[in-house]
Amino acid sequence: MNKFMSSQSSSSIFRKILVVIKQTAYEEYSQLRLRGQAPKALRWKRLENRYKAHKTCVNNLLGILRHHNVEFECVNRVELDRQHLANVDLVLAVGGDGTALSAAHFLDHGTI
Repeated sequence: MNKFMSSQSSSSIFRKILVVIKQTAYEEYSQLRLRGQAPKALRWKRLENRYKAHKTCVNNLLGILRHHNVEFECVNRVELDRQHLANVDLVLAVGGDGTALSAAHFLDHGTI
């Protein structure tokens, strides 16, 4: 059995989960690239590989949540607001330390 799951149904443990997801540098620079504003010296292949790894992680997590019939909502880290925390039992941050700190900021009323 998965360490994340107990013998109980996950839907009885967590009624609703908020998944906070970072926007990768690849996504940000791709938008700039379309407008002709991206820096010329970027390592696009490296950024793309990191983007793909991040998306795989996000998709795996969402697949697990769906498999266990867990209600969840996804929000981009930059769009996160206190309103997203209403009736949420668990917050999962998928990204780096900045994503975790952004989510923690809202959970701790800004003292972290």
